Amino acid sequence: MSYKVLSSSSPEGLTLQVNLHIEDGYVPTGGVVANITRQQNRYSGSQHMDTINKIEYIQSVYKNDKED
Repeated sequence: MSYKVLSSSSPEGLTLQVNLHIEDGYVPTGGVVANITRQQNRYSGSQHMDTINKIEYIQSVYKNDKED
């Protein structure tokens, strides 16, 4: 069995990667994970204005290499 973890900075990019691997015989396992890899709080003086998050989208896939 082969196991891979795919990741992308956008849902569209992850979808493309997963679909390409499905065409190659891989099967997605579990759900998609959205992980915050960087968080930046922005302030105006001492007033918190907003927070910018950088998100990484992750999906694991596997493929049975041996035919039973």
